[in-house]
Amino acid sequence: MADPWDEDYTTAKANANANANGEPGFRVIAQSQKNIFGESTYRAAGFTKRMIFANQRMNAIEESGFNPVNIIDSGLDNLPFVPDWLERLALSTKYQLYNTNKINFSTAQLRRETGAVINESEIVWINETYFPQVNEPPEVHELKRLARTEAIDAMELEAGGAYIGLSQEETRIQAAADAKKRALNILRQRAKTNPELADQIRNIIQKVR
Repeated sequence: MADPWDEDYTTAKANANANANGEPGFRVIAQSQKNIFGESTYRAAGFTKRMIFANQRMNAIEESGFNPVNIIDSGLDNLPFVPDWLERLALSTKYQLYNTNKINFSTAQLRRETGAVINESEIVWINETYFPQVNEPPEVHELKRLARTEAIDAMELEAGGAYIGLSQEETRIQAAADAKKRALNILRQRAKTNPELADQIRNIIQKVR
């Protein structure tokens, strides 16, 4: 049986993770809000959120003890004449998760700096600037981890009040969705011992479906 509150919650989450261009990872921002700070600052706010989430996931993978440039995965990833589908079967899950978040972080940073299609030289630059490389000492890996944090701080500074507004709005949406779920759970518990209430809930659900 479908729950209207669950649908509202899903919609709220989707809105919180959709950007002005309809891409995953951003929230759609009302035009009236854009006029306060300007389009570029709201784009920077969206890029900041993407970079923060990607960096948090990469750090968590590293802190689990995984080496994102371990010899086995790095070697498999650079084998010539091996189709992508076969590589994905051989590569570890954590390696693929780390690389996915690395790409998400990189595209957010590069689009902010260039505003254009990302070319091969830019990919090489950002990879060597922010992410571990094979045979680098741990001190360099830690420095690059710090560089990612500094890049996020710079992006947040560029976004200014737009980032603060975006974060506050997402918090409000999440709080409203959580409140609806809590209310639904309370109603479900009461309906277990109240057949009349259970019938009322079913009628409401049927009307909104």
